Amino acid sequence: MRRNKKSLFLVILILLMPVMTVLATGAKESTAAGQKYKIVIMPKLVGVQYYAVVKQGIDDAVKELPNVQVQWIGPTTPDADKQIDLIRSVIPTKPDLIAVAANDPAALVPVFKEAQAAGIHVMSWDGDINFREAFVNLVDYDEFGAGLMKSMASQIGSAGDIAIITTTFTAPNQVRWIEAIKKTAASQYPAINILDVRPAGEDTNKSFQIAQDLIKTTPTLKGIIVLGVPNVPGAAEAVKEAGMTGKIAIVGNSTPGPIKPYIKAGVVRDSLLWNAPDHGYLTVYTAYALLQGKLKVGQAFSAGRLGMFTPKQDELSM
Repeated sequence: MRRNKKSLFLVILILLMPVMTVLATGAKESTAAGQKYKIVIMPKLVGVQYYAVVKQGIDDAVKELPNVQVQWIGPTTPDADKQIDLIRSVIPTKPDLIAVAANDPAALVPVFKEAQAAGIHVMSWDGDINFREAFVNLVDYDEFGAGLMKSMASQIGSAGDIAIITTTFTAPNQVRWIEAIKKTAASQYPAINILDVRPAGEDTNKSFQIAQDLIKTTPTLKGIIVLGVPNVPGAAEAVKEAGMTGKIAIVGNSTPGPIKPYIKAGVVRDSLLWNAPDHGYLTVYTAYALLQGKLKVGQAFSAGRLGMFTPKQDELSM
């Protein structure tokens, strides 16, 4: 399994919001004696191994920050409407900050504005939102998408038919990864044809079914790029059961445990990874810095064991 530490990194992007911003008077300087900052952190969904691993890093950060309290909640399916309902349910509890890994970057904007109007800081992580004070990104979108395409080309050659399995067509990070995959294919591997892109949610069985159908209906298929940690083993199992090991390449992002048997069996050659616990850990430290008024563009802040990080502005900044 390959880890490319140079191309996979965490970035913090700051959005200067027009009403209440971390760079103006909205930042909370300190908690009252004996009180804790209350932070709500929401993944795209709960009940999957990947976000359970992210949660380990969150718990580590909370142990190091005694005046921080984290509530971890999320939907059981990658559904933006369910995230909206959950956010609305926590606004009346008056947390200091809500951090969400969005299933849709636009759909969550109105409820984030509601939270902000209630005096709650809002930020995104993993999946971005088009209205937030800070975004904790896990990898550079273009580098990661290009890395997936290059891994595929290294296995099937510079020509052939491939498909993509994603979680949804709205997950912000995967939308950007797919854009980068297509851009890299067009510029560097014009003879590699992306025949289809299908959504599987975060569902191993659905990914298995989609991959199985692609194999049956596309005799020229040489590879599948699979996005979403639970989806990679599903597609790999379909290739294995079809007797196509070594004939159809599987490239994607997954954690070591689920794909280990497929690597051993030769179905999967490598996987592009980042450190999931560190992503959760950095999200907590970023939220903490924001609440303390220490999260400012161009000024480094301490993120515990991860060292110093310097926030930067992005294309959404106002």
